[in-house]
Amino acid sequence: MKHILPALFAFGFSLQTQAQLQRIVLQGTGAPQVFTDINAAIAAAQAGDKLYLSGGLFTSATDIIIDKELHLIGAGIHPDSTSVTTTTTISTSSGMDLRITTAASNSTFTGLVLDPGQYTYYGTSNADDDPTGLLFQRCRFTERMYSYTESTTNTASATFDECIFNHHIYGGDGGAATFTRCILDYQTQTSSAINSFANLIMDHCVFLNVQAFRNSSGATISNSICTATSYPVYQSNGVTFTNCLFSGTTYTGNSSGEVITNCTLNVPPASIFIDQTDLDYQFTDDMHLTVGSGGIGGADDGTDIGIYGSSSPYKPGAVPLNPHFSAASIAPATDANGDLPVNIRVAAQPN
Repeated sequence: MKHILPALFAFGFSLQTQAQLQRIVLQGTGAPQVFTDINAAIAAAQAGDKLYLSGGLFTSATDIIIDKELHLIGAGIHPDSTSVTTTTTISTSSGMDLRITTAASNSTFTGLVLDPGQYTYYGTSNADDDPTGLLFQRCRFTERMYSYTESTTNTASATFDECIFNHHIYGGDGGAATFTRCILDYQTQTSSAINSFANLIMDHCVFLNVQAFRNSSGATISNSICTATSYPVYQSNGVTFTNCLFSGTTYTGNSSGEVITNCTLNVPPASIFIDQTDLDYQFTDDMHLTVGSGGIGGADDGTDIGIYGSSSPYKPGAVPLNPHFSAASIAPATDANGDLPVNIRVAAQPN
């Protein structure tokens, strides 16, 4: 019950008319506080606090810097599942970044569209660019992400679970990253969706018309799909491939030492998904596997290959853990008793 009350408080504001400002509820060490400015909310928070963001756009004219362990929880990223609250978007002005420093280690980000004017970076300088234990769950990244600030040893680490990437992720020749049940559709054949990690793990992911990764020797990719017609991996030695479907004709380019188990090449993209025809992800796409697809029951755990496999499949609508607002009816005026009639339907979320 601890999470429900502040979530209702934060999201309730966004159920009102468009003229109302979005709200952030800070809950944690001190008494709950309410903010409209994201930088003010971050500044007031103490390490370990939670920030519940209503639906709407939270923007900053400067860099947004997260420099302590925080847990940011939004209303969600999928337009259909946030029709009552609207999606939660964190943004900055053109040329400004979202920056996460070493002191923000173990922070979590849930149900957020991360849309900085320039990039998402780890750190503000070489001295503070190694946050570890980060978790991004059911988030959408619209711009490039750099897991480092300076070209020095990168020891940062993060898990990306059920996230959508519309641009690529760069590890700076170091750091660790785990991607589970993610969709990556950065549309260019001149680069890869993921680049230059020292420790890279991908499981039950989908890469749409883009090379999966490069410059990441020793990586593992399992139960995943890549519809790029070229090789899915480039310039990465010693990669382990397990139970994957690839549309390309070979596994790697300019690489050696790969270990391949139960993978299939030359799979036509049109034969894989129920409804995904243009190799560019839209929220209306149905990424379940089509009848007859070789990926049905083809994962190493007996579930489907792709985002709807594993013991915890991709959640339709990418709804975050906090209560989901499925309907809202707010009267335009108070009644005879001076009360404002409000009828809100909320569904509890199991995961």
